[in-house]
Amino acid sequence: MKILFLTASLKTPSTRFRVLQNLEIWRGLGLEVTALPLPKNNWARCKLLYSLPNYDIVVLQKRLLHRHSFTLLRHRTRLLLYDFDDAVMFSDSNKGGGFLSERRSQRFAAVTRSADMLLAGNDYLKAQALSFGARRVAVVPTGIDCDFFVPAAESAKKSSVTKANIGWIGSKANLIYLEALAEPLNLLYEKRRDFKLTIVCDDFTDVFSCPVEKISWSAGNEVRDIQSFTIGIMPLADDPWTRGKCAFKLLQYMACGLPAVASSTAVTRKIIAPGENGLLAASPEQMVEKIAWLLDNRQLLPEIGRQARAAIIGSYDSKTIASAYADIFNKLMN
Repeated sequence: MKILFLTASLKTPSTRFRVLQNLEIWRGLGLEVTALPLPKNNWARCKLLYSLPNYDIVVLQKRLLHRHSFTLLRHRTRLLLYDFDDAVMFSDSNKGGGFLSERRSQRFAAVTRSADMLLAGNDYLKAQALSFGARRVAVVPTGIDCDFFVPAAESAKKSSVTKANIGWIGSKANLIYLEALAEPLNLLYEKRRDFKLTIVCDDFTDVFSCPVEKISWSAGNEVRDIQSFTIGIMPLADDPWTRGKCAFKLLQYMACGLPAVASSTAVTRKIIAPGENGLLAASPEQMVEKIAWLLDNRQLLPEIGRQARAAIIGSYDSKTIASAYADIFNKLMN
């Protein structure tokens, strides 16, 4: 079976974690899977689109194409799937403006009504797809490679008497969610000075009064940087855009055996059993309260971290998710 993933770029997190990390697993399952970025040049794009009948299944990943390109794509494809792990039907309001986008809505509607199946990263995205007219939608979470994202060796772990390292990893666009913690976290640091904040990102902020370590993100150092955290945090707002997020940084923390505090969302409530494998928070103030509780109970952190990793293996690890994709591909072909 020949399968082609058409992506915006081979460097985006979605492509990296929903496609590229699964390639070897899929090949081991007998699938011939290729990932290619959709060219911006019209001639190169048309040349690629005319080659699509050579593939049994084509998976368009997250791209919302202009009507002419999408019509040609649909016409040249035997089985067309659409894979998405963000609320692509909305605009990210953090970039200015509101959530509603007529262009995005129209293009997403065209995809949902024409694709043979949609592969949504979570239940919220599935509900959106169905509301736009999709006929068949399967939920396929984003997986985490638990052979790559692993806990730090015991010898490398910090002693319980050292200053705790509260860690956040993300992109520039998501710094706004971290900045929402500034006031309560600064107040906490006035009361106790036993922690620092580490930000791993492609940009930084200066709104925190506690010590801040700024680390430029790189794929080569990503695991090591996460392993240096004592506690991982994932703050989020609650809006139409963020409800589409698949909590991937939470999975990164958990795979590395870290206790984490995450904003309470439909996705995180499915992953975290509060007090067992992590903690949930309904507001920035509550998140800082949960961080303080973990700082006061540091003897519990290793066990919470062990439970965190155990909770995602068999449900969110890349081998499980790649197999779920493969099952869908095989059922469609049969």
